[in-house]
Amino acid sequence: MATNLQFIKSQKADNVSSLTVNNIFSADYDIYEVIVIGNGSQNVSSLSAEFVDSGGSDIGQGAYDTAIHRLHYNQAFDDVRTTGANSFEFAFTSHVDHDFATKLTIYNPFSSSKFTFANMQSASQSAEKNIVFCGVTTSATGMKFSANQNFTPIHVNVYGVK
Repeated sequence: MATNLQFIKSQKADNVSSLTVNNIFSADYDIYEVIVIGNGSQNVSSLSAEFVDSGGSDIGQGAYDTAIHRLHYNQAFDDVRTTGANSFEFAFTSHVDHDFATKLTIYNPFSSSKFTFANMQSASQSAEKNIVFCGVTTSATGMKFSANQNFTPIHVNVYGVK
């Protein structure tokens, strides 16, 4: 696999509870690197993402499966597994530290004949590695990032892998 990153898009927002980044997936690439950094407001505890189509609708509603291996700053590792979820966790913040950074490697998001997979590494006060499976073959053109409180801010950079 080649490892040249081709810049596609950068998008930033502040004081919003969700950010949709459109027109980032196309037939030009099969693999993408998405970097998400930011901060959540005081009580943020749930950071989730989903793949969206050109109309902004979630393509994987009820079809996200995840496996998460998480290291907490104050306790041992734990594992989280979900099946049939409406979105997937992309970072795990705590009541003390709301800063986060995540790198997603996404496979086949634009394909309408293959499933979409993603590997993630994220850091906040806890660190985690995730695997995501989207159990539909609908073509995605973007992503939506959501929080239970406002992002202050959120910044997304997208690269295609050649």
